[in-house]
This record gives sequence, C-alpha cells and structure tokens, in this order.
Amino acid sequence: MSAHVPGGAARADLSLEGEPVSRNYLEHRALLSRVTGARRLSPGERVARLKDAVSYALEKSPYYRTAPHWRAVDELEELSAMPFTTRQDLQKAYPLGLLAAPAETLVRYAESTGTTGPRCAGFVTREDWLTNNLSVALSWATLLSKEDTLAVAVPYELTYVGADIDRVAELLGVAVISVGTNNTLCPWPRVLELMKSHGVTALFCAPTRAIRLAQLARERGLDPRKDLQVRKIICVGEHCSDARREHLARAWDARVYNHYGMTEALAVAVPCSRQALHLCEDRLHGELVDPDSGALVRPGEPGELVLTTLTHRAMPLLRYRTGDLVRELSTKCACGNPFRVVKQLGRVTDTFQTRMGTAYFHQLDEILLSEPDIQPFFSVAREAEGLRVSVVLSPAVREGRGRTRAEVVAALEQRLGARFGVHVHLVVEDEGPWLNRIDNSSKPGSALGR
Repeated sequence: MSAHVPGGAARADLSLEGEPVSRNYLEHRALLSRVTGARRLSPGERVARLKDAVSYALEKSPYYRTAPHWRAVDELEELSAMPFTTRQDLQKAYPLGLLAAPAETLVRYAESTGTTGPRCAGFVTREDWLTNNLSVALSWATLLSKEDTLAVAVPYELTYVGADIDRVAELLGVAVISVGTNNTLCPWPRVLELMKSHGVTALFCAPTRAIRLAQLARERGLDPRKDLQVRKIICVGEHCSDARREHLARAWDARVYNHYGMTEALAVAVPCSRQALHLCEDRLHGELVDPDSGALVRPGEPGELVLTTLTHRAMPLLRYRTGDLVRELSTKCACGNPFRVVKQLGRVTDTFQTRMGTAYFHQLDEILLSEPDIQPFFSVAREAEGLRVSVVLSPAVREGRGRTRAEVVAALEQRLGARFGVHVHLVVEDEGPWLNRIDNSSKPGSALGR
C-alpha cells in the first residue's frame, strides 16, 4: 500500500487547474512574438501573408466560397483586380454567412449598424482577440504608463471597443474606470466627479463627448485645465479634424490623439507618441481607391480605405470598402513604427464640390470652432443649393449680450460662403434638444446629423 501524502490530491488538482493559465500565458508570448515580428516583415513575406489570408477566406468563409469572381492570388496586383466586399454584402450575410471558424473557437460577438441601416455581425476567435489587444497595446504603450488612470467613455453593449481598450490598459498596467456611455448608473455629471476624485489622467471617448464634458465641467465651476488632471485624450468613433484636436487640446490642456477602429475589422489604425495614425499593417492590408471608379488612387491622393484582413480567423474580409476617406502620408514617422501613416478625412459622403474642386465637411471646423458666438457643436449636410450648417448659439447671443442672432447668422453664412465658394444656409437649433441628443447617444457626433 502506498503511503498517504497529505495534500497530494489537492496539489494534483491545483496543477490541473493551473494548466489553462500556463497554456494561456504561453499563447500570449507566442502571439506577442508574432505581432512584434510583423513590424519586421519583408515585402515578400507580407505578400505571402496576404496570399494565405485570401486562400483561408476562400476555403473557410461560406460567403467567399460561393462569391463569384474570387480566386487565389500570388501578387498584390492580382488582388486589386478582385471584386469588393461591401457593407450591403455583410448585411445580406447576417447573421452567420461570414463566419469562417467553428463555434467553439469564438470568444466574442458584436454588431455594427453604422449610422443607419440593417445590422452587420462581427465574430472573433481567441486568437483574433488577443492579437488585436497586443497590437493596440504596443502602440498605446508609447502614450500611457502605469502612472495613468484611464476613463473609458465608449459603448460596451454589443461592441468590441470598450472591452478591447480595457484589456489593452490591463496589459500596460494602466488603471481603468469604465464609465461607458448613455447610462443611468454613471451619467455625465457623475463622470466628472469621478475624474476629479480619482485623478483621471487620460480619457478615451468620441471627440464630441470630450468637447461636451469640458463644457459641463465649466458649467459646474470646474476649469478642465486646472481642476482636472486629464492630459491625454484619445478620440474614437468620429472623425476628429486637426482643428477639433486643437480645440480639445486648448480646452483640456491635453495632448489629443486619434484611434480608428470598426466592428468589422477591430483596430484599423492606432496612434503613436508623435500623434500620427498608423495603419495596423500587422493585421490588415489597406488599399486606397477612388470612391466612384474603384480604381487605385495615385500616392498622396485621398481615397476610400479598402481592407483585407491578414490574421482574422473568425470573419476574414477581402477588399472590404469601409466608406472612410483617408490620405496616406509619404513621410516616415519618427516614432519608430514602420507602418504607413494615414490621415482621416471623414466619410465618403462627407464631401462637397466647390469651384476649387472637392472639399470636406471637416474643413468647416476651423471656422466654426473659432466662432465664439456659437456652441462647439454643429452638423453639416449637403443641399441642392450648397450646404446646410446647423448650429446652437452661445448663451451671450441668446441672452442679448453682444451681436444679435441675425448678425451672427449673416456673418457666418458670408464667411463660410466666401471661404468655400458655395451657398451656405445656416440653421439655428434649440440648445435643449441638441444637447440632449449628445448626452443620450452612444455616438454623439452621428446624433447631431439626424
């Protein structure tokens, strides 16, 4: 009879329980090695990854197995001759038509509706999820440190972004306060209280949200630059122009960065310490095409971003038209990240024609955000005769101090019209409903365009 060893069975059970933890640790190390190694791939190795990604999608994805005109590729030039995948294709395939991995390998599900329209499904495997977390963490490590406390004010329901940034912060040792959006447990005045009492140093949210929080702080007698400690703002969910970033930097006395992602592809481009935006070429292959013809644009020209996933196992996408306009910058970034630097220009639909050519809605930000007689919230839409710009007047104008309403409207219409050479129709909105839409929407910038 063998001798009884006290605690022997418990130690054996503990070893079995610890096996998944050990295995996950090793998996993290292997994925981190692959993510960091992707920054050193040669052009030939990148083409090989692209070739494997296309083959995987054609074999595993129910959609691409039956999609006409798709075939394996050996060169980049062959990819540009293949069809596009559109948002309408994703909507038609809802809910399972693009799922390329077994159900037991999935760890997260999300949905995207965009601004309007039917749902699109999103799936990720554990490998997809961790690879994305690590990829973002490598870039965010140049922005945040263990001394930071990060308030995450983005949606958490049926979306990846909040959970993704929570994981990223944990990897970096950054304390997180997950406040979400549009909820009764943590309304915006409570968020400001937490930011003050807990010394929040970094804020992750939509740019419209950051502008509104600064305004709410001032209404409560707080100067965001002196009474709060936020010195880093990372904007997501809406286009944030240079003028808007500068406005936020002044309002908060903070450095402002852009982060670009979507449900369909997770993180698309990430910020660096130089406030540039780097395409996630470790996980994605990006092309820029003319929104009308679909042809590749010349270097330096703006184009619609088209994505092909390189590492996604759950839901690979081939030549997915994002609907977002970007421009690739030709200069290498001094931060050390070798991936291409892109500049967001807004949605494909956020353009209008002038005598000088194509202009972008975000170009109005420079004038509108510098105008003291209106609130820093507005929306722009095309009309048959030009542009419709909706604004809210400042309290001083509404209370009869300074210029009249008619004078403000006339001056802004003239100033914008002269700058862009188009007719501008300025519409004054009521403050209450306007701010209510911002405060009670998960996508405050989109809410203003309704």
